[in-house]
Amino acid sequence: MVAAKIAVIYSSTYGHVRTLAEAIAEASKATGAQVDLYQFPEILSDEVLAKMHAAPKADYPIIKPDDLKNYDGFLFGIPTRYGRAVGAASAFFDATGGLWATGGLVGKFAGIFTSSASQHGGQETTALTTLPFLAHHGISYVPIGFAASQLTDNTEIVGGSAYGAAAIAGGDGSRGLTEKELAIAAYQGKSFAEFVSTFVAGKSALAAAKETSAPAAANAVPASAAATSEAAPYELNDKDAAPATTETAPTTGALTGAAPTTTTSAPAAETEKATPAASTPAPKASQPKKKGGFFGCCGKAEHYDS
Repeated sequence: MVAAKIAVIYSSTYGHVRTLAEAIAEASKATGAQVDLYQFPEILSDEVLAKMHAAPKADYPIIKPDDLKNYDGFLFGIPTRYGRAVGAASAFFDATGGLWATGGLVGKFAGIFTSSASQHGGQETTALTTLPFLAHHGISYVPIGFAASQLTDNTEIVGGSAYGAAAIAGGDGSRGLTEKELAIAAYQGKSFAEFVSTFVAGKSALAAAKETSAPAAANAVPASAAATSEAAPYELNDKDAAPATTETAPTTGALTGAAPTTTTSAPAAETEKATPAASTPAPKASQPKKKGGFFGCCGKAEHYDS
């Protein structure tokens, strides 16, 4: 069976989204899918990153727009900035115009995971505001819903939503990921890989069926249909069919001993009877038109003459 190809692509300043990405990639690989980790190109200078006390970058390759064509699905790790995608992700999306022009990403799949400073820092809106990019490319969005039980556990603060896994980093990035947040990430990686793999397997089977004309089940002829096809087709034998006849009463010759006429190919046409002139009613004499117009119905017409 052909393995699904999935790219996990992320941007991370303090390491939270990178940790989510690694957990997602590991769970995706466990399903048998081919998974590669990438980073979005950084748009901030080293000086700015140093002032932000950003964590060192991991040793994963930098994604290029044309790399997307090699995969069946993508899991985008996008930190939130004011409730929407971080600048590095937005800049990368803007660079995919060539793929959009050629329809290079149509029919692929994507999921989204994120990280925010606070519990209500835009985890859902970051996914929502990324959907237009997916829609314009013809990429189908695959959310996780609430199938992961940790999403409905209210005994502690947990990042994530129906849109995807998420971390809550804290204002200074000091809050680490919890076991439940990592479990949600693993669920997203596993469920997404299984979903895409199912599609790829079906697509591969369909392509193989087309190469061999049709699947075996389609080539098999049902027994009832085979029995019908072996029987002789119904035909109308015009030679054996007798023409319809109409029996008529004996003619006067039958009373005098002459041979009566018994059948004719068609009944004789009836002689059209003339209609007596008296039966036609005489035309009525035309009556003078009454005056009065509309008010003629209310009395004699002369009462309304002006």
